[in-house]
Amino acid sequence: MSTATERPSVGLALSGGGFRATAFGLGALRALHDRGVLPDVRVVSGISGGSLLTAMWAYGPEDFGEFDSTVTDLLGRGLQMELIKRTFTPGRTMTNILSATSAALPGGKNRPRQSSRTEALVDALASRAFGVKEMAQVTHPKLSTVISATDLSTGNAVRFGSDVSSCSPHGTIIEPVPVADAVAASAAFPVLLPQLNRTYTFTRTDGTQHIKTMSMTDGGVYDNLGISPLLPGRSRQHTSHVYDLDYIIAVDAGPGRTAPRAPNFMLGRLKRSFEIAHTRNQDGSRARVHELAAAGHVKGFVYSYLGMRDSRLPIPIADLVEREQVAAYPTNFARMAPADLQAVAIRGEQLTRTLIEFYCPQLGA
Repeated sequence: MSTATERPSVGLALSGGGFRATAFGLGALRALHDRGVLPDVRVVSGISGGSLLTAMWAYGPEDFGEFDSTVTDLLGRGLQMELIKRTFTPGRTMTNILSATSAALPGGKNRPRQSSRTEALVDALASRAFGVKEMAQVTHPKLSTVISATDLSTGNAVRFGSDVSSCSPHGTIIEPVPVADAVAASAAFPVLLPQLNRTYTFTRTDGTQHIKTMSMTDGGVYDNLGISPLLPGRSRQHTSHVYDLDYIIAVDAGPGRTAPRAPNFMLGRLKRSFEIAHTRNQDGSRARVHELAAAGHVKGFVYSYLGMRDSRLPIPIADLVEREQVAAYPTNFARMAPADLQAVAIRGEQLTRTLIEFYCPQLGA
């Protein structure tokens, strides 16, 4: 950790949640920028919609105002219609059909699909300046990045990073990874987008190499908060992502707990079961960071949560965008209406600024 005369080392986690997460995270970044905390962020960890924001900040314009405008423009235009157009071009449609047919034929059960609708997301991201960069090409000095996906074969996280990309059962990835591939893998929400298949050469801890095809889906399946890579006490023997941090700031765009209900039919039961498991996982992650902070392993922890009950805020916030105004916003990549974008982003900015001032007033001071 840093000494009293050094700047603090901050880890920032940006959760999943589609464009809701991107907009809420943008508001949080505005608060961090205004308070002067962004230069102290040493590592940013992004999941799904948070991975998109991570990429646009870490690999986008150095000027914050220009970055802000780029994100606002993307949220206002949306990606959903662009993905549909890119998916149904004649060439892409034929490639997807042939790939799906090959995997469905006898003997193709375990054959990875070489192309799917998720490739349209890769193409959309790669058409933008941040997406064509490789993971090592970070815009900001001294900033490390982690964009996480989930490997469907092993059930482990795939961590794409500016310093190293890896999957613990296989080792570190040798090839340069395009930012567009990392974000698309992290954002491939299973209900809407098929897994993204990529073949990499891995180096094991003993120095040997092997080639493995990864079938990657949304990073939120494994850890929707993105906190895991930032936790203190991680062993370099078991992970390539270990960071020495003074503070952790988690930006969670989750809508909060819904009203209790017992669904009657299968799809509703499956959805509700996923929500319960997902919420339980996130509760455990938050509790773990609080325990580490209480034990002195980090100097402070800030948890900016879109779904936080307004009554639980430590101090009142003037003109607060209330939880009920934004919690029902869907998890997708459709264009955001200006009023929705403004409401979600402002709540992210309000909560982040207030919680830092209350729990970690020394940050940015």
